[in-house]
Amino acid sequence: MKFDTAPCALFARRTLAVSLMCVAALGLAHAQAQPAESGLTLQAALQRAQEANREVLGARRTVDAALADVQTATVTPPPQLSLLSQGINTQNLGSGGVWNRPIDTIVRLDTPWERGGKRAQRERQAQAGWLAAQSEQLQTGRTQQVVTAQAYWDLKLAQVQHDTALQEAQLAQESSRLAQERLRHGDLSLLEATRLSLESDRALNEVEQTRNLLSQAQWALATVLAWDQGQALCALDPWPPAQASASAQTPSKEDDMDAAWLAGRADVQAAQQRLVQAQAALDLAQAQRHADVTWSVQFEHNPPAGNRLWGLGVAFPLGVDGRQDGPVMRARLALDDAQAVLDKTRADARADRARQRVTLDTAARRIERLDGLLVPKAKQAVKAAEFARQQGALSLQDVLDTRRLAHAAELDAAQAHADHAKALAALNLTSNLSVVSP
Repeated sequence: MKFDTAPCALFARRTLAVSLMCVAALGLAHAQAQPAESGLTLQAALQRAQEANREVLGARRTVDAALADVQTATVTPPPQLSLLSQGINTQNLGSGGVWNRPIDTIVRLDTPWERGGKRAQRERQAQAGWLAAQSEQLQTGRTQQVVTAQAYWDLKLAQVQHDTALQEAQLAQESSRLAQERLRHGDLSLLEATRLSLESDRALNEVEQTRNLLSQAQWALATVLAWDQGQALCALDPWPPAQASASAQTPSKEDDMDAAWLAGRADVQAAQQRLVQAQAALDLAQAQRHADVTWSVQFEHNPPAGNRLWGLGVAFPLGVDGRQDGPVMRARLALDDAQAVLDKTRADARADRARQRVTLDTAARRIERLDGLLVPKAKQAVKAAEFARQQGALSLQDVLDTRRLAHAAELDAAQAHADHAKALAALNLTSNLSVVSP
């Protein structure tokens, strides 16, 4: 049985033409749509995040609000001045000046006096809240810098994936073009030419997918940096050298539970200050059991009784002690919650550091295997397969499979570098941060 190969050859030629036109159109559209790229280093990205990140700016406003609370805590109840005229008889106002008229006029000054150290406890509570807000600001800054570093290396990974996909697409297009030339000269079967054309189309689809991932990574970093031109961002830094956690560790001891490191973390400092604030709130609630006293002094002018009469007084509420049982109980529960938050924060800090170290070590070992063994071997295998194919000792499918394996090894290496870079950044950005006392 004979088959007519003319329609298949026509289909292959049309497929190749369409593929080449798609590559040219996509390249032109990409060049026209993309503005001039803004090259960005990791250090510049971290600096930008510290200055413009919305979470960091919000934390700064929280610190300012806490400082206002400190100023408010020092304010005591003000004295109260009152003026009262009574006993006015409109039918018998008498004669003479206003000073001599029979009107009983009282000028009174009431001065509250806080007992039980209420002001000191308020100041202590507000001061602890201010210190906690500062530590939370530092922690927010550290967290956003970690997020920035991760978004930066995700962008770097997307760039590498896109570049690798473009290289694969160019190679596939060239192979398809050469296959069509051989097909016209009768040196290649239609089946193999069609396979190479399909491989070229598959490579084009991968280019589009990686371009979409690149755009998403650009906008993810732009969101963290509060940047309006996300499509113009480009990561410039190379991958950091592969290293295990032992070489990246800054403390002198290899103890994940190092007390100095743990005490220096901003989130732990914030939780400690919240505990102090809760203790001050409890002390303030207990101090409310002491009744405040109001001292009074008054001057009275009553011409029938006397022109200058003085008086002293004192006032205080009754039954204050029993009314504070509820607030004291609530303050004790808040203190227990603050202690639980502090314990959880310490445990999370230890777990986070251990997790990042495991990730760093794993990624470093993967990089060593991939860059040192798998990727070079995969490239050698591609060269050997192509040479064997030229000699007629290997099928086209085997060559394509070898290329895909090499392509997958390069992508795995890029992913390992990205994981290593993100874990290294998270470890390095975990530094001891001190808080300024008011």
